[in-house]
Amino acid sequence: MIKLMCIRLVMKKLFLTLTALSAFLVFSASCKKSADDVVAPTYTVPTTYNFTNVDFSESTTRLGMVTEMSNFMKNATTGVLDGQKLKDMFTNSNSPFTTAAYNSSGLQLKDQCFSLLQTDVNRYIDSLTKASQSKLPASRGVAGVGASSANAASKFALTATGVNYAQVFNKSIMGGLICYQIVNNYLDAGISNSVDNSSVITGKGTAMEHNWDLAFGYWGVPIDFPTNKTGAKLWGSYTTQVDSGFHANKIFMDAFLKGRAAISNKDDKTKLELATIIMQAFERVTGAAALQEVKEVKESLSDNMQRNSRLSECYGFVYSLKYNPKRKITDAQIDAILALFPKNFYDLTLTDVNNIRDAIAKQYDFDSVKDIL
Repeated sequence: MIKLMCIRLVMKKLFLTLTALSAFLVFSASCKKSADDVVAPTYTVPTTYNFTNVDFSESTTRLGMVTEMSNFMKNATTGVLDGQKLKDMFTNSNSPFTTAAYNSSGLQLKDQCFSLLQTDVNRYIDSLTKASQSKLPASRGVAGVGASSANAASKFALTATGVNYAQVFNKSIMGGLICYQIVNNYLDAGISNSVDNSSVITGKGTAMEHNWDLAFGYWGVPIDFPTNKTGAKLWGSYTTQVDSGFHANKIFMDAFLKGRAAISNKDDKTKLELATIIMQAFERVTGAAALQEVKEVKESLSDNMQRNSRLSECYGFVYSLKYNPKRKITDAQIDAILALFPKNFYDLTLTDVNNIRDAIAKQYDFDSVKDIL
């Protein structure tokens, strides 16, 4: 009798164990099935940036402000530059812009810039203003205005060490304002899951869609780019200039189009993948743009004024990498490349140029195209 009871008890425990195991297997299979059965949404990606409720006017306005500042800096070659007006343009104070709509926009450039650039810009303006105040022609050890030996109409305001801070400013703004806003605020924090992608504001879309649109607007290209390149400016111009060696136009346009479609169709996985492509491409295109300037430096090696101005552009691009918080290159690596530039640009040699070229090309895997970018 006792033996029979023991057998029954064992059988009961075995039954309970098998029942529990069976339930676990069914649950596991169910979970696995639901994970495998998740289907990505199906949607159409347009061939132009023509989506519902797109507004990137804020980006366009700020690009216009940058253009006015750059144009105003050209006055340094014809007389004493009004540095205070440039600083007012940077903060949009005292109605400094020729375009009245910029003055009343409530927008400014400074608050969009990486913190280091906010300080650097004032330094660039002061240096450029000082060069414009000189009554002497630019030369080694002397700040002033110098003309290209190939074209007397091309004039440049240079420091005593040959730096054109108007060009350093232009390239720094491309890195520390435009690239910084795109990679850090609009395509990183701006599309995180904490950002609303449900509530639609007519004309602007959801908050997430709007952030993506502002990033596209900062690229500075028409909505049917690259078929239409009319009016492309700043990065929109440079992605075309380097396109033969680094096919940036297609990389950026495809990613911006697919990413916006993904956001509108709640395809978070694709959205994040494409944001990463754009963020990484912006670092590489900065390297490509620096190499493009190296090529132009070589073309004007014997023209001190033109060469120094172009070298300033190259230096500006390399230095601007410091403003990119999503970069892979380290501060030490940036500083190592900057150290290849002569302390005085008038001392530049062909060996220096090739060393700069090779270091940038190696950093961004452009060795095979370093001479055609």
